Amino acid sequence: MNRGARTVEPDSILSQVSFAEFLDQVQDGLYIVDSSRRIVFWNRAAEELTGFAAAQIVGRSCVDPKVLDHRTILGESLCTDETCPVLRCMTADVGGTVPQLILIRTASGRPLPISLSVGPLHGRDGEGIGAIALFRSMREEYQQRKLAVEIQKHMITQKGFARNGVQVGTVYAPVDEIGGDFLEAFFLDARTVVATVADATGHGISASLFTMVYKALLHSSFGRHRDPARVLAGVNRDFLETADVDGFYIGACLVSYDTESRAGSYAAAGHPRGLIFSRDGEKRVLRESLAVQSLMLGMNPEARYDPISFTLSPGDLLFLSSDGIFEAPCANGRQFGVEGVEEFFACYTGDAPLEALLADVRRRSTFHPLGDDVSAILIAPD
Repeated sequence: MNRGARTVEPDSILSQVSFAEFLDQVQDGLYIVDSSRRIVFWNRAAEELTGFAAAQIVGRSCVDPKVLDHRTILGESLCTDETCPVLRCMTADVGGTVPQLILIRTASGRPLPISLSVGPLHGRDGEGIGAIALFRSMREEYQQRKLAVEIQKHMITQKGFARNGVQVGTVYAPVDEIGGDFLEAFFLDARTVVATVADATGHGISASLFTMVYKALLHSSFGRHRDPARVLAGVNRDFLETADVDGFYIGACLVSYDTESRAGSYAAAGHPRGLIFSRDGEKRVLRESLAVQSLMLGMNPEARYDPISFTLSPGDLLFLSSDGIFEAPCANGRQFGVEGVEEFFACYTGDAPLEALLADVRRRSTFHPLGDDVSAILIAPD
């Protein structure tokens, strides 16, 4: 049986319906492109959603910036050879739904937020001949997400700071405009820096809500304890008592660092390890890996979180990250991993390491945008 072959009842109503007429009845916007990404079909729903008549679109390239100009919510173009979902689906011969909302141009000039699904098309000989794309308006959800984004911006530490002999850097890059990662860094008192990175299961608004719960419980637990391991244990118990939803958990790491003694404590709940880098001549090398086996928050009320003590000297770096960096799939078939982070810090000499690391992960990744939220904190004593 050829690829895509289906058994159809003989003399069924399908023999009486034209292909174009059938596609015009689809309630989602739908367009078809050939192998050169030239739009060859534009259905009625696409006309209604965008305001562009088929006569204005058919025959044009889908990557023409004067046509649809697909972009992420963050403004990144999806109309390049590296980022185009349609081209990627034809090249990989695999369809799917793009994981984030997309903005496209409309005749009015007002961007339309949409969800987008793409799939390859094959000729009778099984060879790829183009792709089909379906999209639907997500304007109402987009407005809700914009409000959630504004709330989240005030919940996380968006910008780094330097104070009392320590520099703290942060980077936050959600898959969509709102993510399920969380990061925060602050002074608990005049000499103690607290830093945390957390990752809730899932993505989007639901995951972000759980990270907000985590923040509230974290600050409440710091009112009772100072040690990161005991703080996480308190957050875990409170989470199960107040926000227990089956299937939703939070991975987190938590650090307390004394800027005067330069000693710190690290604890984690089902979260990637922390990494300490030290200078070795002109480069930095991985000196210590802060790794613990532990359950995610929300799994077991009796879970234990053991602390790891560490010290930082001037020139050292403590790197905390969600799994979005470590597990980013690279074009070579491997994950970016700890090795990728090691390679980066061994060579980097600039003054914006987290931004440069994120750019390196994106450059080497199989997916664009990245397939998971990315958040990271860097602590560096002067």
